[in-house]
Amino acid sequence: MKETIAVGLLSVYSVLEFVAYIPQIVKILKTKHADDLSLTSWFVWIATDLSYLGYILLETPQFGVIFIALLDLVFIITVFMLTMYYQKNNTRKKVRR
Repeated sequence: MKETIAVGLLSVYSVLEFVAYIPQIVKILKTKHADDLSLTSWFVWIATDLSYLGYILLETPQFGVIFIALLDLVFIITVFMLTMYYQKNNTRKKVRR
């Protein structure tokens, strides 16, 4: 019973986490703008997820959990790379004051 609840909670967490990245990725791609996002923050998310993945590999080497952590890392790196690209190559005209 406990394991079933744990798997259910992990599933809900995973789905909601991945769904949360999609609007950010879509917005960046649609607007071609990411100046409001913090690269430092997303870099910290990458370091956090790499630490979590290391913990999983050492303590809970289950394929499903490893897959979820890797997929999470892919989404985080995607947002980071898009943010970095669009901040460097800002296609919007800057307003002069």
